[in-house]
Amino acid sequence: MTKRIAYRIAVSLGVIATAIVSTASWIYIHQEETPAELLK
Repeated sequence: MTKRIAYRIAVSLGVIATAIVSTASWIYIHQEETPAELLK
């Protein structure tokens, strides 16, 4: 039971972290362009 809860927490945190890192801003409306220096 505890293992199942820990797994769900880990998966939830992974999804949240991926969503935050994958966008330029965590506010979906405000999506800035990535600077060219960061894409090199």
